[in-house]
Amino acid sequence: MKMKFIKRITVLLLASVGFLIGVSSCKKDEQVPVEKEEIRASLQFTELQGTKGAGHGDHFHGVTTAKEGAVTTVNFDASGNALTKGAINLDAELAYKVDLKVYDEKGIEIQDNFVKNQATAGEYKAFLIGDKLIANANTETNGGAIFQPRETDYADGTKVNGKYEMTGLKAFFTLGSENKGKTKKLIYSLRKIEPGVKATIERVDLLDQGYAGKFKGANVLELKFDIK
Repeated sequence: MKMKFIKRITVLLLASVGFLIGVSSCKKDEQVPVEKEEIRASLQFTELQGTKGAGHGDHFHGVTTAKEGAVTTVNFDASGNALTKGAINLDAELAYKVDLKVYDEKGIEIQDNFVKNQATAGEYKAFLIGDKLIANANTETNGGAIFQPRETDYADGTKVNGKYEMTGLKAFFTLGSENKGKTKKLIYSLRKIEPGVKATIERVDLLDQGYAGKFKGANVLELKFDIK
């Protein structure tokens, strides 16, 4: 199932009188056409308080019971471009919950279609890559990025059995102190993969810019945003 996005819609707010060339007067409350971008996906980053230093290698310790703080949401258009102006600001040393939302043309959430049961979810995996993004598993300072899927159930209510079955529509994430400073361009990708491939993907692979060459398939979603 490859998701097809519809291009942005144009919302026309009709004027109370038509505009005619050469007419110099119009009603005071006349409105002009307004273009509006349609939100087709979003990523929500929920701060997990007191989680500085919770990352270890490719995963976290003690974040599931952390108190939730501020929520930062990035909305995306049909092409996967962020509608948020500029880079989002996250505390590089804290962990965040990440939640993907995908919407159809009527604004109805449809992300559960990718994880409706074990068989369907077995065809998908999420990756988060960025220019010069340092993965925590590749550092000696414990100050790198971690992207750890966290699903516990499929949409049909059955249990997700371990890290290799998790998809990444829900995840834990930290940017890491070694990635602080300059704005980084990130891409969250949901990839449809070939049968049997998902069980071979490790957490450290989820941050690897070369993932597409390692895990055959095709991206059905690519969300591009800046972070610092």
